[in-house]
Amino acid sequence: MKKASLLFLVGLTLTSLFALVALAQGESTPTSTQTESVKIAAVVNGEQITMETLEGAAGISQIFQTLFSQLPQAFGQTLLSTPEGKAFLDRYQRDVLDRIIDSRLMVQQAKALGMKADESKVTDQVASHLDQVLQQNQMTMDQIDSALKQQGSSLEDYKTRLAQSYREQLMVQALQESVTADVTVSDDDVQAYYDAHQADYTNDDGTVKPLSDVSASIHDNLLNKAKGDRWNSWFDGVKAAADIQILF
Repeated sequence: MKKASLLFLVGLTLTSLFALVALAQGESTPTSTQTESVKIAAVVNGEQITMETLEGAAGISQIFQTLFSQLPQAFGQTLLSTPEGKAFLDRYQRDVLDRIIDSRLMVQQAKALGMKADESKVTDQVASHLDQVLQQNQMTMDQIDSALKQQGSSLEDYKTRLAQSYREQLMVQALQESVTADVTVSDDDVQAYYDAHQADYTNDDGTVKPLSDVSASIHDNLLNKAKGDRWNSWFDGVKAAADIQILF
């Protein structure tokens, strides 16, 4: 399902951890007024997506850091000072913004339809993620907390935002299951696909495998595609009906 994933910055390194903090600190707000202090990238059904959210999701600060510390100076200068370079960065951020908009629409729909997350799963996922962060960075919880406080956040703030990210992810998964619940694949569908693609189901000696050996695989593949098509069609309708203002 190409539109099924939410944009969650929950990577395991401290760099991505700080990116999540930046994203969360610039989270969307419910009004649609552009102000001097808060720059707005888009408004989705009245819910703001700030430029800070966009830049955090796009990893702009990490991109600039890489430009100036790991790549030839001339490359960074060309990217940042030429119309072509600026257009490339704008296109990249617009692509990220589109994914954020899709994410917010999914969450809005999940909430509107009363989808709930299993809080025990949320707790387990947060704990598992933090364990991986600690192991990969060879740090203690206190050290992570100290590092986050230097970024204007804290471990508790990070855990709260992380839990919300996982909670929304589970809600959208429930939404997808609801939208595609009645999608089925018949035995006739499996037979027709098998008959049309027998060349894909041959043994080493060139003989065709019997349908009984491959029917389960064909059924699952057809079902996944049918569910993906149903979800994409449904979501396209949601997006077409949404009030989306692009201000970036």
